[in-house]
Amino acid sequence: MKRLILISLVLFLAVGCASEFNDGMEAFKRKDYKIAFEKWKPLAEEGHDDAQYKIGKLYREGLGVSQDYVKAYKWYYILAKKGYGGGYKYMKMIRREINPDQVSRAEKLAREWMKEHE
Repeated sequence: MKRLILISLVLFLAVGCASEFNDGMEAFKRKDYKIAFEKWKPLAEEGHDDAQYKIGKLYREGLGVSQDYVKAYKWYYILAKKGYGGGYKYMKMIRREINPDQVSRAEKLAREWMKEHE
């Protein structure tokens, strides 16, 4: 019985997470980037890979938020460490736009985030 309750809870949370991500996608398609950011940021903080990628994109392109290559790099670094190839691609792209101190700061932020979310 406990196992059934646990499985039900996990499924409920997964559906809620997917719903929030999809709400963000709909907002993004409407070019309502602030709403997309609001939907995706909590998911990214929880470790949702697709949300982390999208938050990186919003920061990289300055969509709905001030353009911030350091924050974008942080999210791509986290994805790269998870084995997501797109993370490496965008890290390389951003490195052309920022200085070594900014790269170090972004990597430090990412490592701190990863340590908190082990």
